[in-house]
Amino acid sequence: MSWILSVPEAGAGPALAPIYERIRARSSNRRVANLWLALGHDPATLDATETLYRSLVKQPGPLTPAQAELIALVVSATNGCGYCVAHHGPALAGALGSEALARAVAMDYRSADLVARDRVLLDHCVALTCEPGERTAADIERVREYGFDDAVIAKATAIAGYYSYVNRLVGSLGVKLENDVPAWEFGSQV
Repeated sequence: MSWILSVPEAGAGPALAPIYERIRARSSNRRVANLWLALGHDPATLDATETLYRSLVKQPGPLTPAQAELIALVVSATNGCGYCVAHHGPALAGALGSEALARAVAMDYRSADLVARDRVLLDHCVALTCEPGERTAADIERVREYGFDDAVIAKATAIAGYYSYVNRLVGSLGVKLENDVPAWEFGSQV
């Protein structure tokens, strides 16, 4: 499941078991994903990481669910995180109502049939991912020009930052895809 020994549900102690139970109950497929099992050695970090995921992606307002999934997928593809792409590709397909469009986004959002407004938001998130230290107020103004207010910009920035964090956890711990989750082809996005 990962390069470190994951903590299986059966081996969860009193601090971890309730967190796994909560994750399983809120999961659409009623399981604890491999990423969460790999973080089981540190229940507090697991709890905070999964709770932040819920507040950013599962409660994406003022972004739409599709915009939140677009950001998760594109940032994960930019970071080369096949695990997160495989999880968020189908979620994006569901939010968009089109697997073909979600797959096109995974390959290269810039050539996918997205509205210009969403493409600009993704440009912003990719820039944050690739060169965070080079961002300026002009970057924010560019996103505002497309009608995004500060609440949207803050949420999009938080989702992009969250996926850069999670992509590094997955890559650094060698978290493997669950056996029943098919890999998704993706491009570099840069």
